[in-house]
Amino acid sequence: MAILPDWPAWALYTFLGLASFTAVVASVQYVRDKGKSESAEKPRGEHAPAFRAFQHQYLTVYTIIMMADWFQGTNMYTLYSSYGVNISALFLSGFLSGACWAGPVGFWIDKYGRKKSCIVYLVLEIIINICEHWNNFGILWISRILGGITTCILFTGFEAWMMSEHRKRGFPEEWAADTFGKASFINGLSAITAGILAQVCADYIGEIGPFQAAIVLTALALVFVVQWPENYGGSENKEEDTKAAAWNLIKSDRKAFLLGAVNALFEGSMYSFVFMWVPTMLGALKGSPLPNGLVFASMMTCISLGGVLFSPSMLLSVAPAEYLGVGCFVVGALALLVPVFTSDLFFVLGAFLVFETCVGIFQPCGGVLRSKVIPDHLQGSVMNMFRIPLNTLVCVGTLLTDYYPARFVFGVITVWMLIGAGLQLAVIKALAVKDDVKTKKAK
Repeated sequence: MAILPDWPAWALYTFLGLASFTAVVASVQYVRDKGKSESAEKPRGEHAPAFRAFQHQYLTVYTIIMMADWFQGTNMYTLYSSYGVNISALFLSGFLSGACWAGPVGFWIDKYGRKKSCIVYLVLEIIINICEHWNNFGILWISRILGGITTCILFTGFEAWMMSEHRKRGFPEEWAADTFGKASFINGLSAITAGILAQVCADYIGEIGPFQAAIVLTALALVFVVQWPENYGGSENKEEDTKAAAWNLIKSDRKAFLLGAVNALFEGSMYSFVFMWVPTMLGALKGSPLPNGLVFASMMTCISLGGVLFSPSMLLSVAPAEYLGVGCFVVGALALLVPVFTSDLFFVLGAFLVFETCVGIFQPCGGVLRSKVIPDHLQGSVMNMFRIPLNTLVCVGTLLTDYYPARFVFGVITVWMLIGAGLQLAVIKALAVKDDVKTKKAK
């Protein structure tokens, strides 16, 4: 019996074509990286083996947690749809929870330990995925409230632990770009694998299957994280001191403020897209079935492609991260403009794939820039503060889908992306001023 009997040819060929192209680009990148020994971002010398061991320690956990997260993302919309619950209300509750808890969670990450926050994340994720088994709006609502908290930890706690440990062990700052690039590539691979396996789980177990797989993966990640060393940020005195320091940085450092705003606009647009891509694709298919996992895997292949393109021997050899960020905003805006004007399957799917490639490039760009601007001891606090406007934007995008057609909402998100491009240019100018000051002091 064929394993993939019901997967449409267009979806299967799209995935196979993208996977093959990404593999070719990754091979080219590997060959070019081997010959690019002069790059400051390429780890080399006596500390390189220790750095690779540390990088492997972090990326092993990162791979598992992202795969578990993607397992949930592939089928959450269709699971809630099968339950017949108010999907918009549940998604909105999760984003509002993230906005409300972002500030306190950030302070706690720095104050009480990054490792502890990661353990809390994993335990809560297991509880969340257990809750998804009940077709009960109250229980599902609790899972979304907890999901808002865990999302804050996922995208700040693990990175804060990695950067703090990176500096504690004395590795050059430039080597962080290598970790961020690999993380983006691995994130895409994890999502691809999760998309395919989630499709199989859904085919044989039902829509709840991917969530059961996520429980197993999250428990596995917990085994690794408990072995990590602990590191802290913030003040040794009171939590209020950490809050004050974080707010003072945002108010006094234009670079930190602009970078946080840029990140909020890009990720706010990205999460709004996450909520909208399934119903938009269903509309483009005009009643034909949508293989969620397979289309999701194709889009995640593009995230991997973006991670490969970000490497020191590829796009970073052409332009620094801050300029690549501008390109991601502009190209991403043009891609999201496509569904404003057409519902044709070919054009809509192509636009979504281009946008996901921009996501794959922007994620390591943002990581590199955050490592340059945000002090280690305030990283969790400052990053989470900007998740408040981020989640607010997503709430706005989600609410708009209840009152306006998808074309209008995509138009709004496009405007957000263009504003982000303008602010990213302001980031470049602010960083240039900082470099000029350093140069004058050196003289």
